[in-house]
Amino acid sequence: MSKNLVLSLCALLVSGCGSEQSSTSSLQTRGAALQQSAATHGYEVELSAGEEVLIEPGAGHQVIGYLDGFYTHFQPGLVRGSVQMDVDAASASGPSDSVDDGQLALQLHDGTNWIDHTVRNVRLTESFYGEVSNTLPVSIPVRFEIRVRRRAHETRRVHVSFARLFGAQCYPDMSQPFACL
Repeated sequence: MSKNLVLSLCALLVSGCGSEQSSTSSLQTRGAALQQSAATHGYEVELSAGEEVLIEPGAGHQVIGYLDGFYTHFQPGLVRGSVQMDVDAASASGPSDSVDDGQLALQLHDGTNWIDHTVRNVRLTESFYGEVSNTLPVSIPVRFEIRVRRRAHETRRVHVSFARLFGAQCYPDMSQPFACL
């Protein structure tokens, strides 16, 4: 997947979102880039359009891409990963009948490894949009991972139109410290 990201960092202002910037951060520094603004409590990370991935023959699921982020907030909140992609219609076996042909996962980092927190099995169609979301704890690295099931004797192509990782934004409640409106 492309390393070019569009980071939309929402500032701690009642008026709404702050700046939008483009980044070519390496995979290791994406989380740190989201932490740089202490006033940032919401974020959105997006991959650029036009990613095409080859699904090699085999067994199990192939990871076709992921987005890393860091959920900084002072209370648990909603984090959502979404993807839109097109599956090659010319594949030999046609559309999928399998309910777990694709997987969308939110993963948390335990200090050593990425661990699945929420996994949604999906049936891929020729044109597919899907999302997975859950309430996550505060100040934690999070990853949105997109997986496609391999087929034993078939190579497939998947075109990712967009993939997005979004964290809830907090508008501080000035009458109650450490609370959101």
